[in-house]
Amino acid sequence: MWGAGAWAVRTIAIINQKGGCGKTTSAINLAAVFARRGFRTLLVDLDPQSHCAAGLGVPEDQIDRDVTDALLAPPDARLDRSQLLWRVTRGLDLLPSLMRLAGLEASRGGLAEAPDKDHRLASVIDRLSRASGAAGQGDEPERVFDICLIDCPPSIGLLTYNALVAARELIVPVETSYFALKGAEKQVKTMRSIGRRLGVRNRARLLPTLHDTAVPISRDMLSEMRAKFGGLLIPTIIRSDPALREAASLGRPIIDHAPHSMGSEDYTSLCEWLEEHARIDRSELDGDDDIPMRVERPASVTVMPGAERAVLGGAEPRPAAPVSRLDELTARVREMKQDAAGASLTAAQRLDALRTVASVNAAPSAHPDQPSGAQATAPAPTSEHPLRTGSALTLIESEPEPIARVDAGARALLGSRPTARGVLFVLPLALGERVFVAGDFNGWQSARHEMRRNPERGVYELEIPMSPGEHQYRLVIDGRWAVDPYAGECVLNQSGEPNSVVRVPPRADV
Repeated sequence: MWGAGAWAVRTIAIINQKGGCGKTTSAINLAAVFARRGFRTLLVDLDPQSHCAAGLGVPEDQIDRDVTDALLAPPDARLDRSQLLWRVTRGLDLLPSLMRLAGLEASRGGLAEAPDKDHRLASVIDRLSRASGAAGQGDEPERVFDICLIDCPPSIGLLTYNALVAARELIVPVETSYFALKGAEKQVKTMRSIGRRLGVRNRARLLPTLHDTAVPISRDMLSEMRAKFGGLLIPTIIRSDPALREAASLGRPIIDHAPHSMGSEDYTSLCEWLEEHARIDRSELDGDDDIPMRVERPASVTVMPGAERAVLGGAEPRPAAPVSRLDELTARVREMKQDAAGASLTAAQRLDALRTVASVNAAPSAHPDQPSGAQATAPAPTSEHPLRTGSALTLIESEPEPIARVDAGARALLGSRPTARGVLFVLPLALGERVFVAGDFNGWQSARHEMRRNPERGVYELEIPMSPGEHQYRLVIDGRWAVDPYAGECVLNQSGEPNSVVRVPPRADV
């Protein structure tokens, strides 16, 4: 049975229902540190948003098959690692996800009807971890991976159940903030309750993340977490480090991007602590492996190398696709760093703009949920509502009008926040030429609420009257639908695509 033998890969699920807690950041960087320390590491992206691929420089448009195909494959089918996994770096392989993974949990998605629907991921990891021809050849076949990390979706459903069955250890990233602290205890209880129902026992540990040592309330919340959770709390603290966000936007783990940063130091300490307390065995890495790195990059662009594109079966791989948008952004960032001294913007400000553009380009371009009734289907592309133009948002650096600097006061307001009259939206001018806000509060009309330019502060701004409650919205940037890259929360709509969320409290509380 899977997991019974000593040879089984050690599996850790990184899980939290709350978004924005550093879950994917922890999965990416912890996996990279394990690989650097000599562990043969498998990273499984179980989040339909596919952020692991973006954070490791794997071009999403070149991913034909993903974890969805592995989960839907017959339980006795052989999974070809060279056709399914992407080689990120020596010792680290990624089983990526795509947005279609979100439909797997639906009643007719293919997984819900399976008799072993909760155990499919455990079977996938088991088969990927066995050496070729090792199945059924004794109790301890040769092991391919030493450790597997699972980046779980920010929700409780069939995908999360699979992660709980597959994993022996659970890491719950928790911000050192008041609301995160209140939800942490419920999170642990929920995981234990689901584990009992599934017949598994996992060791759950809490990981303090996004900790700002300079903020007194953060220090107070950390002390409260230590007093409340005791031995459940991992002693390593992941401090808030801008280098972590910068590394993710460039598609590189922090240990490669900024090896001497706080983020690199913290995730290395976390890896060392887990190595000691989770009893993870290391195997020697041999010189050759069976996942060739064939995606070639131009000499002028340096990103994390991608492996052979993942396809089930023995189909012939197609020629490598052109250089991705992420590669272009990476090259441009390096150029900007070289000539930042004579530019109108500092390197940090340009990096900020590029990160925004990368976030917008990574979002799906399809229309969000339509209101119920006559407008239940998305309209056809028109000049007023061009939904499927396929054009990518670009950062235009023209001589006549350079990108305006976002001042410190406006930078603190980026995103959406409730006001006494409704919701204030603030976004950087670097997003595009024209920006509209569409949501359930205006019938998803793409041209009703246009944001006003404020060149002096370097932002777009717009206040929209809105009733108390939870509202979903998206941006329409130069005719292209996108999520708000500064939104604190996103949910999947009926089409399986992300909508940004803003919560308006009762007026007396504003």
